Amino acid sequence: MSSPKITPEDFKSFIDQIFTGDSVDARSFAESSISPNYIRFMAGGDETNFEGAVGKVAFFRTNCHTWTSDLEFFAQDGNKIAARLICSLGMGDEPVKKMEMMFMAEVNEEGKYEAAWEQIAPWVGK
Repeated sequence: MSSPKITPEDFKSFIDQIFTGDSVDARSFAESSISPNYIRFMAGGDETNFEGAVGKVAFFRTNCHTWTSDLEFFAQDGNKIAARLICSLGMGDEPVKKMEMMFMAEVNEEGKYEAAWEQIAPWVGK
């Protein structure tokens, strides 16, 4: 069975839609792009399953007042994806912060994200 091809534009759209959009649509977004078997590990120990991902999408969409991202690196080998984004993120009453996101994932046969690893840190570049 061949792995689905995810383009850099597909990936960026997926990430951007986590933070932007109507929070009421969080579940339908997750069902269309994330496997029910989803598991995400974040550097530092946080772990999120599918239901947790739905909750996080709803939270981000409700509380994010600023989101912009630039996809700096993207690679796909079979069903594995690696990416680096530089983001400007503003949540709630917090000022906008520039962040770097490193993301690795596997997608299933349907092109839905199934296993992910993520590290987010303050951006220290130029």
